[in-house]
This record gives sequence, structure tokens and C-alpha cells, in this order.
Amino acid sequence: MNNRLFYFIAFVFDSLRKPFIVFFLTITILISCKPQQKISANKSKCILDYKNAKTLTANLKSNEFYFDRLNAKLSAETYIDSTYNSFTVSLRMKKDSVIWMSISRLGIEGARVLITRDSVKFFNRMGNNYFKGDFTFISKYLNSQLDFEMLQSLLVGNSVAFYNEDEKIKSGVDNCHYTLGTIRKYKLRRVMEKGKELKEPAQSIYMIPETFKISRILFYEFNPDRSLDAGYSEYTNVDSVQLFPLQINYNIKAQKNIKIDIHYTKPRLNEDQSFPFKIPDNYEQITNKDKQ
Repeated sequence: MNNRLFYFIAFVFDSLRKPFIVFFLTITILISCKPQQKISANKSKCILDYKNAKTLTANLKSNEFYFDRLNAKLSAETYIDSTYNSFTVSLRMKKDSVIWMSISRLGIEGARVLITRDSVKFFNRMGNNYFKGDFTFISKYLNSQLDFEMLQSLLVGNSVAFYNEDEKIKSGVDNCHYTLGTIRKYKLRRVMEKGKELKEPAQSIYMIPETFKISRILFYEFNPDRSLDAGYSEYTNVDSVQLFPLQINYNIKAQKNIKIDIHYTKPRLNEDQSFPFKIPDNYEQITNKDKQ
């Protein structure tokens, strides 16, 4: 199984001295949402019709968020062990083409990011430095395949396959949600209760039954002990017909304990856009050696 998710997290940890990089990289981890639960009158059980993995996957794909151009504002609060930070981001995306971000704190821009299908660039106003590279370098550094499509999906709440395509996916129901996973729920619980180890990581996607939007993503790796628990809430209508998650919460357990709360405001579709990005002449380039 591909472990690229946790190589990605490891890279975030290695970049903690650059808060804007922490946010930029960590925001791509991930997607999920708190459920709009369909619960019976006793509020303890619910009954959902059985759906196989093929049907659930098709429903998940057919209800993904579609856009040509997206503009949004978001605020982020991060807790890395006992260290707290907060900042705001102006986000502009052109589907399958450009991701642009301006990252600010206390109303002052600290960094700017420009990502295309074949390039990754950012500059840091606080450190007077910049980076210019591509996904080849990042994927090599992470020892995994990270690409534009993956980042794009994670930013808008669409599904990202962290499992191998030839791996058999299991369907199920848990806590009034449909689930897709690489290991059945009962086996995962048995392994965790008995303190045994799995040879491969376990992954699960939870879906809201009324909308088939992702409500939660869980990723466990038992050796070493690492996990990602991501949840989305406050889905709202955008463009009258599409649902978009305004609130995203991440809890990451690895070398450090990380909690990230993100709140989107004013998501807007198909407005005119520009992607200004000019590196000041006196900024110093961050080299591959600096990243090691």
C-alpha cells in the first residue's frame, strides 16, 4: 500500500520553522466533515439500505464538488503540541490549471503560493526567501507521488484515493454513515483491542447517507503508531445546487500531535480571476540543500 500520506505529514514536521509552509502543505492533507445524521427516534440506531462498494464509489464520485473557477477566504488555527498559531488565506483556483494562495497574519501578507500542473512556487515575506520547483522534486523528497489533481481534490473536499487501485475495497455502515475501507470495521477493532499489528495501513472513508459527501477520513498505521482523523462540517449550498464544506478539522498523531481547524468563508464560483505572483529581486532562493 502507498504510504504517501504520512511521508507528506513528515515533510510538514520538517518544515515547522516556516509556519506558512506548514499551513500550505498541511492543508493538502486531507478532507472530511461532521455528519448530518439520519437517526431513528431512539437516537441510538439507524437503518441504512445495504450498498456495495461499487455503488458507494459511484455515488461518491457523482456528488463531488464541480467548479471551473473558485474563489474563497479561509481562516486557520493550528495547535502543534502546545504551540498555537492562526492566519488567514485568500484562495483562488482554476480547475486543472492553477492554485493560488495569499497567506496573511494580522492583516499583513506573509507568503504567497502559486501552483500549476508542472510547477510549485512560493515566497516568504518574513524570511525574504522563495522556492521554485516542481512536483518531481516534492514527490522525490516525500518518496511518493504527489500531484496537482491530489492537491486540487483535497482543497475542495473531493475524494482522494490513498489506497492502491487494485486493492479490494469493502463497504459497510458505521454510526449512521456509509463507509468504504481497506479493512473491515470488525477486524480493525479486534486488532486495536488486542494490541496486534497490521502489516499494511488501514484506511476508511465515511459518507453522509443523504448526500454521499465525505464526512470523515481515518488513516491508521500501526508500526510506527501514526494516524490521521479528518472531519468536515457545515456543508453549504454554493451555486444553488452544490454542497461545499465550510469547516474542516484535522487531528494528526505522529512525531508531534497536530490539530488544525479551518473555516471557509465566502466560497464563490466562476468569477473573473488573476494570479499575481512576482518574487522580489532581493529574495534568496531556498535550495534543495536547504530542504534536507
